[in-house]
Amino acid sequence: MVSGINSKRLKVVWLCHFANEEMKNYFGTPHVAEMAPWINNLIQIFQDRTDIELYVVAPNLFTNRDSRFEKNEVSYFFYKRIPLPTNNKYVRGIYSLLKIDEITNYNWVKRKIVNVIQKIDPDIIHLHGAENPYYSAGILPVLKQYPTLITIQGFIRSVSKINYNIKKRIEIEEAILKGTKHIGVRTDEMSEMALEINPRATLHIHNYPIAIPTLVKTNIGKEEPIDCLFFARVTKDKGIEDLLKAISIVKNTYPKISVSVIGGTSKSYFAYLKTLCTRLSIEDNVDFLGFLPTHEDICKFVLHSKMCVLPTYYDIIPGTIVESMYMKLPIVAYAVGGIPELNRKETTVMLVDKHDINQLAEKIIQVLTDTELRKELADKAYIHVHERFDNSKVANDIINAYQSILEENFL
Repeated sequence: MVSGINSKRLKVVWLCHFANEEMKNYFGTPHVAEMAPWINNLIQIFQDRTDIELYVVAPNLFTNRDSRFEKNEVSYFFYKRIPLPTNNKYVRGIYSLLKIDEITNYNWVKRKIVNVIQKIDPDIIHLHGAENPYYSAGILPVLKQYPTLITIQGFIRSVSKINYNIKKRIEIEEAILKGTKHIGVRTDEMSEMALEINPRATLHIHNYPIAIPTLVKTNIGKEEPIDCLFFARVTKDKGIEDLLKAISIVKNTYPKISVSVIGGTSKSYFAYLKTLCTRLSIEDNVDFLGFLPTHEDICKFVLHSKMCVLPTYYDIIPGTIVESMYMKLPIVAYAVGGIPELNRKETTVMLVDKHDINQLAEKIIQVLTDTELRKELADKAYIHVHERFDNSKVANDIINAYQSILEENFL
């Protein structure tokens, strides 16, 4: 299985999920929400390499059909994600409600992926994320057959609300991480958690490439009518409820405090948040903008915002924070996951103890009222993000990990 180590091109399978504009156009499904942009960014970096023969294996989020094609020197294998003849969201909802995947231990996914991988017969498999079993479970039957790198995207075991579905996902996540020897990580906290699950693992440090925003704020202290900007998935775990509660406190000092919330959520949760705003007497202070179709649309709000507030309950280093650093948008966030590592040399992010609503309100007021502090945070974050997230190193770090794994298997 390691013949590729001395060959001209290394045959690599990426097992992942993603949805981007290019694939939405290919399948004719403009309604599908884009997701996992880091995978798209990584494909852009790897597709022109002459030392890699890249095969991307992913669930078909677009049409729920098996589809194979080549595009820009990359071979794509999109497999039928559920054993139904439609991709209708209501049918998918019923399928999910019946918990067929969980009850059958994701056997459908495993069969689909094993079939594809055996046809490709790669030199190495790179799984991007162990936390999403509707593709990650497919690695389990072939873990011992092929050299494998498992890169952690996040840990499902960290979520605050545990139900049957989450328990199953945790079970599969841990089975994958315990069953592999090579794990890709990008923060100290991620390294510690990976070794807690699998003390015998070899860790490989690599980042994912960042789509660097072209917008950089130069108007701090002027033309910033939006006080606080939240742009992320609108969920409890991303801290939206904590933010709203903090805003109700800030309003006692600043009655006209303004918040713009960008991101998708369910109708039922949106209705709950609107009710919460009414209960907190901040319904006139918060503007829910929903999901915006392009990154450029979000950037327009960044330009007119004083700060990004993201009190996420758990995370590695959220893309929202990294993008804000690139755009010189000052940040207030909970000190969770890998976020405190951004302040290792100097303060680039205003940190708050998790769930401390009063402290969150205090930090928002501090950043809101101190223009010089906002400029200082923005400048230091801008310098740090360019030092830490270097896209030019990403591909070589990953290739070095592949070679190290293959050399070990070859020996």
